Amino acid sequence: MSKVVLGINSAHADSAAVLVTERGIVAAIAEERLNRKKHCAGFPRLAVAEVLRMGGISINEVTDIAVARDPKANLAAKAAFVARNPLNHLPKALDRLRVHREVRGTAAIIAESLGVSEGQVRAKFHAVEHHLAHIASAYYCSPLDRAAGISLDGAGDFASGMIASCRGNDIRILQRTLWPHSAGVYYTAVCQLIGFDRFGEEYKVMGLSAYGVPRYVRQMRELIRYVPGEGFRLSLDYFEHHKLQSAIAMNAADEIELPRLFSPAMERLLGPAKKRGEPLGDRERDIACSMQIHFENVYLDYVADALRLTGEKHVAMAGGCVLNSVANGRMLTEGWVDRAYFHPASSDDGTAAGAALDVFHQGTTKRTPPLVNAYLGTEWSDDEIEKALVQSGLSYRKLDREALLETAASALSNGKIMGWFQGREEWGPRALGNRSILCHPGWPDMKATLNARIKNREPFRPFAPVIREERLGECFRGSHEVPFMICVFKVRPEWKDRLSAITHEDGTGRVQTVRREQNALYYDLLGVFEKKTGVPVLLNTSFNENEPIVHTPAQAIDCFGRTRMDCLGIGSFFLEKPVE
Repeated sequence: MSKVVLGINSAHADSAAVLVTERGIVAAIAEERLNRKKHCAGFPRLAVAEVLRMGGISINEVTDIAVARDPKANLAAKAAFVARNPLNHLPKALDRLRVHREVRGTAAIIAESLGVSEGQVRAKFHAVEHHLAHIASAYYCSPLDRAAGISLDGAGDFASGMIASCRGNDIRILQRTLWPHSAGVYYTAVCQLIGFDRFGEEYKVMGLSAYGVPRYVRQMRELIRYVPGEGFRLSLDYFEHHKLQSAIAMNAADEIELPRLFSPAMERLLGPAKKRGEPLGDRERDIACSMQIHFENVYLDYVADALRLTGEKHVAMAGGCVLNSVANGRMLTEGWVDRAYFHPASSDDGTAAGAALDVFHQGTTKRTPPLVNAYLGTEWSDDEIEKALVQSGLSYRKLDREALLETAASALSNGKIMGWFQGREEWGPRALGNRSILCHPGWPDMKATLNARIKNREPFRPFAPVIREERLGECFRGSHEVPFMICVFKVRPEWKDRLSAITHEDGTGRVQTVRREQNALYYDLLGVFEKKTGVPVLLNTSFNENEPIVHTPAQAIDCFGRTRMDCLGIGSFFLEKPVE
């Protein structure tokens, strides 16, 4: 009997479920898309049901359940740490035991959430170490038959990073960075110091960093360094996370809450903490710039060490820190590696995929097919979409494929802002052309217009470009495919004015490349738009307004209706608001 593996990320940020068969990942979705709670950290009840539905699999056909958490991982290090700090960490250890008991009871939770008896859940249970799951998610989804596997984030299973040798179907762990040392904690703590104190706001500070100068790099070197052969090392006097009973917590709504991670010593080093909502000044911009530059340097030291340890020039990477697209861009354009594969869901949602893939590949020499696109979520039929349109009371037209492309490209070429809701939704944090808002990247003041009318984002945050893969080198200083929008490349000088809305303060863009076999409709829309404008790029941002990316047709229609979006291409249907 062929394996059918259900992968789960639970009791951790970005809970998610994934279904893996011999065809690879056949369905994947984060719980937040379904329950509308950003970074939801509870058990992914809705996601489990949805991936089974998408895969056409009943729970009694699932042979294995893989959870991306292993209570036995790094047990000696955990015990030694608690022994050194019993008053602070014994309550935390007891709380983690409660979580582990919940994870061990996954079969019962799944049965209850699906409304079936526990006896119908016949799968064998597996616990997969957090960072091994990260590496497995990237390597087994890649086309590489050997690579340095690299994981890096805040923490999971008492580690914050892992290096592994990946060859064939084998992943051999070579090095771990153990808690409390963590590059992710470094980045988050400094973000908190300058007023970005909510979970998941690190990407905002990465954007802010382009507006500063690196006058605090010397101080950043005091906070963290990389030691070859050992891992990252924090100067712990500047941090509080290792003294807390919990460095991360879930509230009653299953949302992540972060305590303060920096100590008074960091305030003495960098100045007093800025309160949330206070105006940003030069100090905050310069701290962001200095932190980002030093992060890039130690990140690249880490990559270099992984290459040394494994003897490879290809890398497969995942983990929350791997979403640092500026560091990834440097790694590729400066030639640190020959090839790189980044998992599209590099944060903890992706560990659900990695856990499932790790279990699937045990005891077999056969690899699952590479993951060439991230369209693994829910798809809606035209009939379902039209029902939602009828209920909305809005006027719409049904178009054939050619007419839809022509109408959409015409609207975009005339400066219209368009919602684009097509096919299966994306897996991971990025909108990649199926749940996107699109517009002309060079239309005068388009960035400010998009922010004022829909996104309401901080003005220092950039918007992303999408381009056909074969045209990448014409507009950007990069040649490596980036289908999951996880690398930053320089915009070529001759294109900066024509791509003004996606060109960041430092002259870069966080690029997505697309091939026709990855997304034919999206690819063809770029082609029709270029014929009309001479511009081979579109601005692409996520289809939402201060919420998780839209999941249902009704949510897309509602977002279109309540914002000042001009038009909406949803399935075969097109809506356009009257000109004001």
